[in-house]
Amino acid sequence: MIEIVIAKFLGYGVFWDSGLRNRFRRNLRSWLSRGRRVLWSCTVTALPKAVGERLVEQRISIFGIDLFARRWRRPKYRVGLLVDEFFGGWDTAIGGYGALARKYICRFIPDDALQIDVLLNVQGGSGVGSKVVDQTVLYRLPFEVWDRQSWLEKQAYNLFISIEMTEPSFRILESFTSNVPLLYWIQDPRELNMYQSRLRSMRRVRDDDWNYLNEVSDWIKKLLERNQIFFISQGNSLSAIARQLYNLPSDVRIKDVANPIEIDDEYIFDEARSPNKIVFLGRLEAQKRAWIFCEIAKAMPQFEFFVIGATGVGRNEGGNAKALEAYRNLDGSSKIKNLHFTGHLDGNAKNDYIRSAKILVNTSIWEGIPVSWLEALSYGTLIVSSFDRDFIVTRFGTFVGEIMGDGVDESYINLFVDAINYWMTNDAERKVIGMKAINYVRERHSIENFVDTMRSEIYNVIP
Repeated sequence: MIEIVIAKFLGYGVFWDSGLRNRFRRNLRSWLSRGRRVLWSCTVTALPKAVGERLVEQRISIFGIDLFARRWRRPKYRVGLLVDEFFGGWDTAIGGYGALARKYICRFIPDDALQIDVLLNVQGGSGVGSKVVDQTVLYRLPFEVWDRQSWLEKQAYNLFISIEMTEPSFRILESFTSNVPLLYWIQDPRELNMYQSRLRSMRRVRDDDWNYLNEVSDWIKKLLERNQIFFISQGNSLSAIARQLYNLPSDVRIKDVANPIEIDDEYIFDEARSPNKIVFLGRLEAQKRAWIFCEIAKAMPQFEFFVIGATGVGRNEGGNAKALEAYRNLDGSSKIKNLHFTGHLDGNAKNDYIRSAKILVNTSIWEGIPVSWLEALSYGTLIVSSFDRDFIVTRFGTFVGEIMGDGVDESYINLFVDAINYWMTNDAERKVIGMKAINYVRERHSIENFVDTMRSEIYNVIP
């Protein structure tokens, strides 16, 4: 681009200090880009369905006067999915949002008329990075705002979808001036007073504060005023938090779209379970407080405890490893005889542990509606947890009550011990509740239901 050449050339003549020189170049590039867009512009826009199915229009103008315009029909609607991880794809973290993106949205939602790209984050430099993972194109966008604006305009997306709104996703959209609608999937809205009061009570290790959400709220308000944002949610309790967090008027519709999971429809609840097996499934990070599970294992030597999970890439690996060093050796083995660390597992390997356990224990200080809960319930494995959403734990296990701080006091550990002892020794009641859990998951969280609902919502909100 001509402005890059000009900015580099002039930068040497103005500043010898590299920091000042680079700042001058960035500002100059922005000014030149704006000036160029006034003098000459080439835009590609997705047209409303009322004009024509999957039509896009290219316009070239000088001084705001159109000189050339042409339209053509694309084979598919183009959707940009904003999520900062892809379940390990392209060296991203392994987490719930990435699992939703990779295992379900990008795998099942595209059809003959719908293409989904993944927009991961903003990278350094002026270029766009791309990589194909599982037949989905992943993009890392350029650092400079005007480079991103130009690239996004050329993509001419019909719709953006965001899984909640992480900071990398927000940084991509906040600077993009367009009328492209956003379908916002509420997954884990962290209202700051609620979330930070819990976060700050912890001492061993903490996750980030999510302070940027104040900016997100103001930005969402502007999108609402332009009728440019639409909401779906995986749970009623989360919708209520989102309404408070984003100051959503009561007449703003939030469509119920439950998270999908892969369900073994042939599975029949039986007693072919280990009589003493208990599992923990999740990232080994501050929010999950896996050390509580380790303390429970110490207090219950008659049972076998399995930790399934690993620390996410780029997520304070050092701090999270230190928080577990009292229980785990450097080679990953356990210092406690009845406690086992399996590392990250997926697919059948993970399901074998869940299916053969009687209880899944959740020790998090905060949760949305974890996929791990749904996966456990799909096999009739009950939940003992210090957090609940939509009364899922209350209905299908034991909610021991919220536990603030690090949660390692004996009185807190005993709450888990009592609940675990109850379910491990009451097989008849556990079977009744387990069968209800299986039916609940099959009715609400099947992939078929998800695909029908999600596709319908996408086509409804594309202009």
